[in-house]
Amino acid sequence: MPWNDQKGGGGPWGGSGNGGSGGRGGDGDSPWGRPSGGGGGGQSPDLEDSLKRMQERWRGRRGGGSGSGGRRGRGIGGAGFAVLFVAALVGWLLTGVFTVNEQEQAVVLQFGKFHSTRQPGFHVRLPDPIQSHQIVPVNVIQRVEIGNSLSESQMLTGDENIVDIDYTVFWKVNSPQEFLFNVKDPAATLRTVAESAMREVVGKGELQPIITTGRDEVQAATRELIQTTLDSYGAGILVTEVNIANSDPPEPVQEAFRDVVNAAQDKQTTINQATAYANDVVPRARGDAQRIIQEAEAYRESTVAQANGEAARFRSIYDEYRKAPRVTRERMFLETMESVLGKSEQIILDSDAGAVPYLPLDQVRRGANQ
Repeated sequence: MPWNDQKGGGGPWGGSGNGGSGGRGGDGDSPWGRPSGGGGGGQSPDLEDSLKRMQERWRGRRGGGSGSGGRRGRGIGGAGFAVLFVAALVGWLLTGVFTVNEQEQAVVLQFGKFHSTRQPGFHVRLPDPIQSHQIVPVNVIQRVEIGNSLSESQMLTGDENIVDIDYTVFWKVNSPQEFLFNVKDPAATLRTVAESAMREVVGKGELQPIITTGRDEVQAATRELIQTTLDSYGAGILVTEVNIANSDPPEPVQEAFRDVVNAAQDKQTTINQATAYANDVVPRARGDAQRIIQEAEAYRESTVAQANGEAARFRSIYDEYRKAPRVTRERMFLETMESVLGKSEQIILDSDAGAVPYLPLDQVRRGANQ
């Protein structure tokens, strides 16, 4: 045992050398039966300093007192050591008391190996160095900003263009045990994985969507790829969001790309105007076409019906003509003359008069019109 490995030593409280009883040996011995310059047996340096000061004070009282005074000094020194021992023991035991906040979890280690995980609240464990603990924030959203330098921000797209991207990765710890023990530097690992994932996603896409309307797709694909890679490492990290703050072409060609973007916007504006015009004209044209079709159908129906009526009337007249041809001819003649002469002015002259009378036709017509 460390307490009794002195030469000629007795029990844990025994002295050494020429010492007397109770561990009060020569000037080079400590009150614990160990040389004061020895390796402290796990005691802290502050405790050793306190013991040295108490020992020096006790030695002074021992040399200055006599008789009962010397005995009183030795009794006070023993009580002081007892109080100091109890205080040190209580302090050692209190190293196993700790509190975990709501946003945190604690990982308890036993002799340096994982033992358990503690949730928020008040906890007690075995004192140091038997057990120790590490506090890990698990409900705190942390961020990693990437793109502060050209080596990080400039990437090659799938259509062989260069794009300058600044983005932020938001993450939190979802497994404290994996976060502490599976990866040496989780934050640096996350940064490296995020940069690699963004380069892979951008390398598969084209420049125009990346700098205009395709940011959401790039962000979602990058977050998924980062999370998959970290899960394969067992990093204990959950990526909550990837936010692209800026995605532009390199600065020397930004003006040209702005012109391209403006041209694309003008193109879209023209397309929208043409679509609106088509939406206005085409329905009206279709309506006119439908109206013409309906009028033609109505004319067809009317003409066909009229032709059918005429054919039916002709057949009925023909049937009557076969029954009485002479009567039918006279009737047809009279109906025809009625139809023709009924719309004109007639002047009937008697041919038996023998002379052609003078007729004031203009006055007759004028009177008829009045």
